[in-house]
Amino acid sequence: MIKLLLISFSILILFCTGCGNNQNSSIESNQLIVNNGDRTLSFNKQPERLVTLRQHITETALELNLDNYIVGASEAIDPPVVKHLQERYAKLPIIAEKYPSPEVLFSYEPDIIWVDRKWAFVKNQLGSMENIERQGIKIYLSEAGFYDSSKIDYVYDDIYNMGKIFNNEQRANEIVQQMKIKVDNVQNQLGDIDKKVKVLDFDSGRNNMAFVGCRCMADSLITLAGGENIFQDIDKEWASVNWEEIMQRNPDVIIVHEYRGISGESKIEILKSNPLLQEVNAIKNNRFIIVNLDEIYEGSRNAETVEKLAKGFYPEKF
Repeated sequence: MIKLLLISFSILILFCTGCGNNQNSSIESNQLIVNNGDRTLSFNKQPERLVTLRQHITETALELNLDNYIVGASEAIDPPVVKHLQERYAKLPIIAEKYPSPEVLFSYEPDIIWVDRKWAFVKNQLGSMENIERQGIKIYLSEAGFYDSSKIDYVYDDIYNMGKIFNNEQRANEIVQQMKIKVDNVQNQLGDIDKKVKVLDFDSGRNNMAFVGCRCMADSLITLAGGENIFQDIDKEWASVNWEEIMQRNPDVIIVHEYRGISGESKIEILKSNPLLQEVNAIKNNRFIIVNLDEIYEGSRNAETVEKLAKGFYPEKF
């Protein structure tokens, strides 16, 4: 009888131990792993409190219908917010112009923050990534932030990843497919291009130099729209170049960035009045395209920007 009880007790221990192992396996199998650049993020449960930092990120989060999770966002400093999101954006709690201080960020108790670039993690902005993660806050860094150049595929990755993290993969797939279809339609409309237009992506003038986009997202969008960025050979996102270099490379079209209350038209007038640019084709033919920064930063607007640029580059095809 004693032997029988011992055997039964041993079986019960083995059974319970097995249940414990199954439970741990279940937790592990339910754990979500997301590859984010050269980092790996793991989630035991879906985050409930999201902070989105920079307007183009917040707009993309709204497209993913994450309104109810956003407990803090950056101010719309590069207006206008895309029209169909303006009312929803206006309801969000604004916690900073671009990046809050660590103290402000922590006061909103986020589970996760979505940030555009590593340069946000400096002393006078967000502070170190390590300090934020010590508070138990996940950091999702936009995929483009891991590279010296950008492309629209990184935007698709961001949308897919955030769709997984917030259990809304269906909406993520819809957004990406809509973007891809729009880009494909534009390229089909363009057809074969005998001679690509040469394009300058102009941000501003600084210290008698031009600050231009090289391998930034604008470069990817220019390429998708059938253009050729005249400074694509510079192996970084942004650069300062001499006006003489612009004159020599002679762009056919100039994209002008409009933001922070400085109109694109005012920048165009400055370019037109520059004596070193009078023989540039874009100046002589008055060919300019004004874009808002959030049209060319990584986000859900990018496919529409491809269409806008293509119509500016090749109006005869549209």
